Amino acid sequence: MPTENAVAVVGMACRLPGSDDTAGYWAALTGGVDGISRFTPEWLLDQGADPDYVGRENFVPAMGVVTGSRRFDWPYFRYSRAEAAAMDPQQRVFLECATTAVDDAGIDPTRFPGRIGVYAGADRVGPGADDPLSELALYIGREKDFLATRVAYKLGLRGPALTVQTACSTSLTAVHLAARALVGGECDAALAGGVTVMPRGEWGYLFEQGGILSPDGRCRPFDERAGGTVPAEGVAVVVLKRLADALRDGDRIAGVIAGTAINNDGSDKMAYTAPSVPGQSEVIRAAQRIAGIDPADIDYVEAHGTATRLGDPVEVEALTDVFRDSTDTTGACLLGAVKGNIGHTGAVSGVAGLIKTVLMLEHGQIVPTVHFTSPNPLLELEASPFRVAAANEPWPDRGTRLAAVSSFGVGGTNAHVLLRGAPSRVPRKGSPGFHPLTLSAASPDALGRLAGALADRLEPAAGEAAPTLAEVSRTLAERRVHRHRKALVAAEPAVAARLLRGAAEPGPPRRKLGKVAFLFPGQGTLRHGAGTAAYQLLPGFRAEFDEIRKGVRDAHDIDLTPVVTDPADQDWFTDTVHQQLGLFALGYAFGRQLQAWNIRPAAMLGNSIGEYVAAALAGVWSPQDAADLVHRRARAMWDTEPGLMVSVAARADEVVPRLPGDGEVTVAVEAPGSVVLSGPEAAMTELLAGDRLAGLGTTLIHTRRAFHSKAMDGAAEEVRAAISSMPVRPPRQPLISGTTGRQAAPQEVTDPAYWAAQLRRPVLLGEAMRTLLGSGCTTYVELGPGSSMIGGLRRTPGWDSSFAAVPLTARREDPAEAGLLNALATLWELGADRALEDVLGTAPGAGEERPSRCSLPGYQFRGEDPEQADAAAPPAPAARRAPAAAPARTADTRAVLAELWCRTLGVPMALDDDSFFALGGESLMAVSLTAQVRELTGCVLSVTDFSRAPSFGRLVETVERQSPARPAPAATGTLPVPGVATLTEGGTGRPVFLVADATGTALPYRHLAALLAPLAANRPVLGLEDPGGPRTRTIPAIAADHVTALLRTQPEGPYTLGGWSFGAVVAHEMAYRLTRLGKRVDLLVCLDGFVPDTGGRPVSFAPEFLRAGLRSQAEALLGIGPVARRLGRATALRRQFVANQATLLRYRPRPVACPVVLFKASSGPAEADRLRGRLTGLYGDGVRVEPVGGDHWSMLTGPYADELALKLAHALPAEDSAEQGER
Repeated sequence: MPTENAVAVVGMACRLPGSDDTAGYWAALTGGVDGISRFTPEWLLDQGADPDYVGRENFVPAMGVVTGSRRFDWPYFRYSRAEAAAMDPQQRVFLECATTAVDDAGIDPTRFPGRIGVYAGADRVGPGADDPLSELALYIGREKDFLATRVAYKLGLRGPALTVQTACSTSLTAVHLAARALVGGECDAALAGGVTVMPRGEWGYLFEQGGILSPDGRCRPFDERAGGTVPAEGVAVVVLKRLADALRDGDRIAGVIAGTAINNDGSDKMAYTAPSVPGQSEVIRAAQRIAGIDPADIDYVEAHGTATRLGDPVEVEALTDVFRDSTDTTGACLLGAVKGNIGHTGAVSGVAGLIKTVLMLEHGQIVPTVHFTSPNPLLELEASPFRVAAANEPWPDRGTRLAAVSSFGVGGTNAHVLLRGAPSRVPRKGSPGFHPLTLSAASPDALGRLAGALADRLEPAAGEAAPTLAEVSRTLAERRVHRHRKALVAAEPAVAARLLRGAAEPGPPRRKLGKVAFLFPGQGTLRHGAGTAAYQLLPGFRAEFDEIRKGVRDAHDIDLTPVVTDPADQDWFTDTVHQQLGLFALGYAFGRQLQAWNIRPAAMLGNSIGEYVAAALAGVWSPQDAADLVHRRARAMWDTEPGLMVSVAARADEVVPRLPGDGEVTVAVEAPGSVVLSGPEAAMTELLAGDRLAGLGTTLIHTRRAFHSKAMDGAAEEVRAAISSMPVRPPRQPLISGTTGRQAAPQEVTDPAYWAAQLRRPVLLGEAMRTLLGSGCTTYVELGPGSSMIGGLRRTPGWDSSFAAVPLTARREDPAEAGLLNALATLWELGADRALEDVLGTAPGAGEERPSRCSLPGYQFRGEDPEQADAAAPPAPAARRAPAAAPARTADTRAVLAELWCRTLGVPMALDDDSFFALGGESLMAVSLTAQVRELTGCVLSVTDFSRAPSFGRLVETVERQSPARPAPAATGTLPVPGVATLTEGGTGRPVFLVADATGTALPYRHLAALLAPLAANRPVLGLEDPGGPRTRTIPAIAADHVTALLRTQPEGPYTLGGWSFGAVVAHEMAYRLTRLGKRVDLLVCLDGFVPDTGGRPVSFAPEFLRAGLRSQAEALLGIGPVARRLGRATALRRQFVANQATLLRYRPRPVACPVVLFKASSGPAEADRLRGRLTGLYGDGVRVEPVGGDHWSMLTGPYADELALKLAHALPAEDSAEQGER
């Protein structure tokens, strides 16, 4: 494989006998550790082993065991215990290992700019325990066919996903296929590996003379005592990329695959299971030819090395045959085999040898072959080019490090890989200074474990190199992001390790971003270098600041550069004009940067000049008009009579009685716990010289004018005149007025008289802060120097310790860079995913000169064996009653429901307080459960009602109340309007209506709605379902019923509606009907569902829709695919899904005149442009296409739902649009 076609190993993960990860594997290799476990008869019998089997003379109590091979962190992958128990343990452990490998490569599949493939294989599948799931679910869960596709589904990988099976050579064959796919452009990264987990209860083996297994449980490759191998468990995965791409992307390159080849022995051997010298020689020559490598230059060969009397001599003979083509030397090439350490791991063995060899290349060290003391004479090594690596030694210094790995399968499929060391390159260590480290996990405990593991990595043992903080920062930033987050900032590894160890202890959970308030401080807070860090680190801030700076310089000959540098002239900041223009430019640039990161304010509060920044960000004035206005205001203020201002650390009611009665000195600012006094110079000097303020802390403010006093009368008129001559617009976001202390009405903000009064009157900052704290905001960001506004809020009644306070600049005594990074880290922790993208280099279009990635600890899984719960499951009832018959006794009701509950969730018992969703249930599992309840008990329970009270005790109560012996009372959660389901409680604004999907229920929106609630500005989220239960109808008929329910719920428009998948199609028809009725739809939301523009013909006339519709119907009927997996055994709902897919193909979509936003899963800009072009004819008011993460089935769940909720909240029309009435 020429250099341009070489493939880099950029990530690795493994769990093998004696080691839990690659670091432990390397320690075991260098330590010459035999990882085979040996068992005593007593222990085996305690584990339930057959005494007769264990007692046989040829029984060998040894096996290579992977610790925790049957444990699985099923909540992380969003499985229920029942689903996890139905899976083959090999699929479970491989899924975790593949996830770790992706982490090791520093790849987030949702952000990876290309396709990622999976090539993998497993060993034999053991028998499964009795399981309540359907035969099809068990088939998918246990068969090897689904190994690779399961990984692709759970990690969101869109490249080829192939399960490979070639017996012992499986995983190295997978590497060959992955490398070829990369070179051929079928994918841009690939996972390759294998897994072997022994069936439960296998703790040894029977030795047979002449077989391949060792008589004593020791594997001795190439040794004169060699007698066979030892069976072992294992899992190993490598992540591969094209070498050129890895170099470009700054990946950590552990080794390079120079060439690969596979073949089969054919019939040129003594038996089907025997090895073949010609077959092995041929594949080795082919790989060397493809790699362009002379065998004389190869330093090391990692052999298949089973230590059998036949296998080792055949392998050495084949190698010698090839090497003798170009070299006559003896003993020049080292030979080793890892099976001495770990045994024969079956399908894993090839990649286990590959990772071993890559680690040796990376460390420049040859490791010993365990149990080798003297060579097997049958190998004739003394006449061969090889000598067995018997001890640790440096890699031979012969230039480029070259190695080979062989793996030969029973049945004759051979694989051979040529490796070379990573190319030398100037390491991208990154700049010194502070670096943010971003960690995330699916649970607080896992986050703490990850922090502890990372701390250990930053403080390695003696002789081990630690990565730089820049490399650690970049690698962590590009991994997958989970719900629970921790970010910290450090400049030294030792400091980072200390902070990480502190983070390893779980603390109180941090709230999510929620509603955000922007705060803008007033004059006197600006200091030198306040914007230096932001100007250096944030391109968006820099561009906005430069635009204002240029306008101010051109219009007023004032240079604002000192705000973003460290000037020598400190007097620059004492000038009123400089202060106010600087605060405006700084705050506005910060605000625009935050908005670019999708951090949008729900309210804004500014102190005096800060209110101008807030108004400009809200769109009242253009930024240049606002800058001109600020300049004119500041100049007019400076032209007034001299005066002084002083801050007093006391409440207004303590200060005002002490003031002279002549009214010369007045309160300019009333803040929580302090006031600012303002007055003429002489009066203020006299006040400060006397004893009126004795005992109160006073601080003179660096200004020589009396702001917010009657001295400002002339300046106020100047401001009024200036605003009267410029265009103004109503604010787009709520502004809290410092003049009135309440939220400003739009007509106030556009009135010049308001701004004149704002300059003349006192600032009621305390009252304004109380109003702000009552607005529902939970995150408060100060966009200016210091934290004076946040300090005031903390002293205001109503402040909650759970609120997040984020000052964007550092304290005076702290480094500016650290202060900004800590603020951005806090925002990222709260859920602002993009807050760190500029400083971490993860923004689209980021340059290539970033630090290299490095190997770091992966996700810290912690699970248990899901199959262990089966034994405790309650017994099934003796007989099932007819659906129409109610349970005769409470005990029977409980038994039936407990059986359904436990079988659905895979839990051992059903307790009254158990919550369905807390135990791992999901929406469509609830659909299945309620359908079975209806079939077995006759109780009609809507999924939505169940979801509002999803405990087992409430389920029993509901079923008992609906016994036919007495009229069934209305369910507790029954809504006034049939067919309208409340997905989020509270909220008095206009609802957001989401239409049921093809199963007829709105429950799949439950998670999304919960995330949307705090972001949707008091707007409830309602689901539209069929009150009559599942039935077959046309889309227009469904839409007509939903429109009736909608109008009963919200008689007047405008209306916001949408849906996912099939629900989006029904929502389209609803929008058509509403507009025909003269109603206004202000937004139609399509969640990965839309109708094609067929020119009035049925949807089936669109070929891709016809294919998709027929495929989904077939999958549902056959019980395969994601729909069937979610529906489980709910056959009625499966029929409903099929019927709705059929009616979709008959539907004739008609154009709709309303704004439309389509959230398209797993799509890029090109796909978005294509869809916009295709849909223009259907939507006269235009359509916006927004790419979102996940795929069609996962976009409403997990981290993808977080992203979708945020984007949907931003797309929702403003609540005040309701005032515009119907069109």
